[in-house]
Amino acid sequence: MGSAEERIRALGGIATTGELIEAGYNPQYLRVLAEFGRIVRIRKGWYASTEVDQAVIQARRVGGTLACMSALAHHGWCEPEPSVLHVSVPRSASRLRSPEGPRDMREPAGSMQVVVHWSRRAPSGDRQAVSLGEAIAQARSCTRGRDSL
Repeated sequence: MGSAEERIRALGGIATTGELIEAGYNPQYLRVLAEFGRIVRIRKGWYASTEVDQAVIQARRVGGTLACMSALAHHGWCEPEPSVLHVSVPRSASRLRSPEGPRDMREPAGSMQVVVHWSRRAPSGDRQAVSLGEAIAQARSCTRGRDSL
């Protein structure tokens, strides 16, 4: 079976609780691993490898993946904007959360501005970020703050 950490890495650094349970890991065991810092509990139903970039974890906490300028930085095309996080979420997304923790997005998120990119279709890319091509297209049409929360 291997370690839960290895399984999460094999799934691209991010895994759902369901995928890990299906692989044979007990939910209590996953909580213990997270408490001891072996894996990261992103939000209910999601875990990450400790090697995953903090911006990716923050985007997942919101409820999506890195988008636009944040995805371009993830792909190495530019420097990250430390106070702005661009997140791609499905058009039907609900229960968006703060990038810093379990708070609801309607509550103040500290110093970070979140720009939400609502998508009508599943974005190309992986569990961490939209594809480079999609990030470029988003950056061309993005007006920072237009869809920010």
